[in-house]
Amino acid sequence: MNPDLHDPTWMTAGTSLLWDAAALHQICAPEAVRSLRELLRLHHAGWPAETLNLVHQRTLVVAGLEAALDTLAPEAAVEWMEQTVYAAIIDFQQRVADGGREAALIFWLADGARVFPRPAEDTFHWHCAGAHRGQSLPIGRCLWNGAEASARRITTKNAAGKPVWAGLFHPRVS
Repeated sequence: MNPDLHDPTWMTAGTSLLWDAAALHQICAPEAVRSLRELLRLHHAGWPAETLNLVHQRTLVVAGLEAALDTLAPEAAVEWMEQTVYAAIIDFQQRVADGGREAALIFWLADGARVFPRPAEDTFHWHCAGAHRGQSLPIGRCLWNGAEASARRITTKNAAGKPVWAGLFHPRVS
């Protein structure tokens, strides 16, 4: 696993999963967060500049991934993420972010405890909820095409100055 990321690179480049509210507040106000549905609409529309509205012209924060995952069986969620969400990530990276260097796509998750590493496999998984509680799905493989080895833990500091695992950052998905 790569060393933790302590600098704000993740705010302006790459693709991240973020679950720390204080870290989200550093980027934008909650009303600037877009829905997953809006992300997919923007993707299908070719990322029109007049409706893209990136935060500080560099960041698109999206909420709703976990709600979508909770409505699907794990196998269906994996297929949907690999075919639909991954396609939007790649297209965003190529058409908006100049290969991932010029803009960030951040997926806001309300519950970071549902993301967990499997160190022996160098992968990240998602704890399913509801009817599929007790199961997990390979979220890193689905969103980053199996390139979790390049992911880094986003580490911020809380009000007391203690390190907090705030999310995961991937510099460039291929």
